[in-house]
Amino acid sequence: MPAAFPSHQGLLAPLWRRWPGRIAVLPLWVGALAPDAIDGVTNLLRRGELGQGPGHSLFGAVFFDVPIGLLLLAGLRRLLRARSASRLGRYLLAIDSTGAGRRRLWIDASAMALGTVSHVLFDWLSHEHARLLWPFATDPDWFGAWWRTVWFRCSAPGYPDYPIGPHFVAWVLLSLLGLGMFVRYRPRPQAGTRAS
Repeated sequence: MPAAFPSHQGLLAPLWRRWPGRIAVLPLWVGALAPDAIDGVTNLLRRGELGQGPGHSLFGAVFFDVPIGLLLLAGLRRLLRARSASRLGRYLLAIDSTGAGRRRLWIDASAMALGTVSHVLFDWLSHEHARLLWPFATDPDWFGAWWRTVWFRCSAPGYPDYPIGPHFVAWVLLSLLGLGMFVRYRPRPQAGTRAS
């Protein structure tokens, strides 16, 4: 998995670069974070370690990540409004989507779904095992046995026995690409707002 922030968000930079002001950036970012936030918390509570779970499947992206992500987004917006005096708070509010009521909910849910599905697909490329088809089927070896080759194992906080192999190289490359795109292509504030 590319680091939950900012790599997953940065990998979506072509969207807000191509359609500035038409992509709801903040819900997109929260959506790209949601699978790790949801599975991270549930796995830590259940097993005492991080890792993928139902939130990293296409089913989970729609039925877990989007609804819980919308709740996280509402809490984040409330926090940002309370902290709007900070430079970061003003910037994040300035890049947030526009609209109200049902229109805003539709915009937020659409961007959230796009962010969560992108996270699931990017992790599909950068993990030893995928959960795309959960709970309907066991995922096949999408890339063959060579993809799951383990060169060695290491321990890290939350990952007591992490396998290092080809999928890890993909993780490093996607993380660096996402980080670079996030830094290089910062979203511009929406029209009529200021992020100074």
